[in-house]
Amino acid sequence: MLLAVLYGFNPESHGFYPRCPLFVLTGWKCAGCGTLRALHCMLRGDLARAFAFNPLFVLSVPVLLVLAVKREWRQNRYVGWGALAVFFVYSICRNF
Repeated sequence: MLLAVLYGFNPESHGFYPRCPLFVLTGWKCAGCGTLRALHCMLRGDLARAFAFNPLFVLSVPVLLVLAVKREWRQNRYVGWGALAVFFVYSICRNF
């Protein structure tokens, strides 16, 4: 249902989608900024534009699919800490 709404209503032209609180308060982009727009583009088959909105999200989709299938990866605590470190470093790097 939510993916159908995202497919039908572009986040760039419809204002009912939530805005990033970090970006609103500071003007800095977090690791998730652009994810809705990237997912909208991915649902429509435009991977290049999706990559322009949030490269980390586009690159992480295959990894997330593998993690959803592989049980032993989900039980490894280092996967979560590693993902958190990647998101933190990416958030800093995309603002400079």
